[in-house]
Amino acid sequence: MNEKVKTTFWLIAYTFTAGLLITLFTVIEDFYRYLFSLLALYIGIRFFRRFETLGYRITFFVLSIVFFLIFAVFYSMFIYIKDNPDALTGA
Repeated sequence: MNEKVKTTFWLIAYTFTAGLLITLFTVIEDFYRYLFSLLALYIGIRFFRRFETLGYRITFFVLSIVFFLIFAVFYSMFIYIKDNPDALTGA
């Protein structure tokens, strides 16, 4: 596999996971929500050890925030539809 494609795959995999973990941290209200925060920190540390260039690190932060926002919007839509079933029927 081409090295650039492989690097892009790992970048997206790490940012997807970090964004998902940050979203779970903001959604869950129990004490174990901090586990997701620590896991996101661990993912960030693993990424920084693997990719040492500044461009990849900036891209990691930006894409993690983008994935966090996407997951948060989808979660909000899911909760809204679950709480308001009439929104689907238009009644």
